[in-house]
Amino acid sequence: MQGRVRRKFLGSKGIYRPSRNVQAQQTLPNGRIDELTLTEKSTSEFQLPKSVLKWVALGLILTSSVVIGISFFSGVTLSDLVKLGYLAFCLAAAASAARLLVQILRFRVITLGLTGDLKPDLGGLALTRVASEFVSLSTPATSMGVFIRTAWLSNKGVDGGKSLSIGYFEVLMEVYVGAGLALVAAGYAISRGALGIGSTIAVVAIVLISGYTVVFIVPALKGIKVPHGLFTLASHLVGGPRAEAIYLRAVVGSLNFSLSARAIARRENLPVVFKAVILTIIEDFLAGTALWLVLNAAGLKIDLVSATLAAYGVGTIAQIPISIGGAAIMELSMQSYLVSVYGFHSWAAIVLWRIATYQVLLAITGIVFVLFIRKATKQGPKTIEKT
Repeated sequence: MQGRVRRKFLGSKGIYRPSRNVQAQQTLPNGRIDELTLTEKSTSEFQLPKSVLKWVALGLILTSSVVIGISFFSGVTLSDLVKLGYLAFCLAAAASAARLLVQILRFRVITLGLTGDLKPDLGGLALTRVASEFVSLSTPATSMGVFIRTAWLSNKGVDGGKSLSIGYFEVLMEVYVGAGLALVAAGYAISRGALGIGSTIAVVAIVLISGYTVVFIVPALKGIKVPHGLFTLASHLVGGPRAEAIYLRAVVGSLNFSLSARAIARRENLPVVFKAVILTIIEDFLAGTALWLVLNAAGLKIDLVSATLAAYGVGTIAQIPISIGGAAIMELSMQSYLVSVYGFHSWAAIVLWRIATYQVLLAITGIVFVLFIRKATKQGPKTIEKT
């Protein structure tokens, strides 16, 4: 039996706000109706789970080991990297770092455009966005950073469901634009006779588009219903009282996410969508610029558009969450793409490109992440109290 939740709506947008103290009625299997109060401290931040920190540490070790391993087994030496030029490396690294600035601007545009009448304090936005990128780079799923941004938005007074929907909306823009470029890259590769790599890119891109559409678009159209079996299962695993709190949070969270996703999908938000798409395209071409600079230095003279297609065709394959930060998958896929499409072979170029576009970003975002964690852990986490 679905729990009944006392909803508080804001204006015509119908967004449920569990702002500071929220009482919600929950009908339990025994027919008893309990009231729980969700209490959120106005100054609270969140504690990042230790499991995430372990993934981050493992990601740093694994990705660095892959670059070193490829260099060793392919015979790439430091002198091979130096031959490609310090200028090419520095410019590629600068183009990659510039992507962080575009991400900050896009997150600001989306936040201001989708929070409606609520105008949250944007202090710490840049720090949060860059720190979240570090988590995305150093964990198996590149969308992991969305949870840091969601927690930050919630702390700024945006309700949890809307915070999550805004975070997923930004990821959705990245996926749609990136997968769109990947489909073009797949078509180009197949037209050049590279059927294997082209087909692989196309399949993964279609799966990504379909998956993220189900996560965001379907809730916007039909809503989400939390199965009551979740309460039954939770009650056996963690006991009745904690199961009540978990089930209540799931009901409230799913309701908020559905309503917020529906509000974001409205026509009046099209200008925000347009701006987000434009900024995402700029970010993508900066990624393509980094690859273009390195490949031209290595002797492969292709245009910027072709380099961007290559970067996002390969990057789409690396979205498969079986490797932290796309380690090994990115390098091997890029080698396969360049050989199959252009007949070009240079492990030195691939290693230098990965260092400029990944290791450099890890260093930059890692420093910001440490600052972010130090700030976040000075304050206490959100709590749930039963009344």
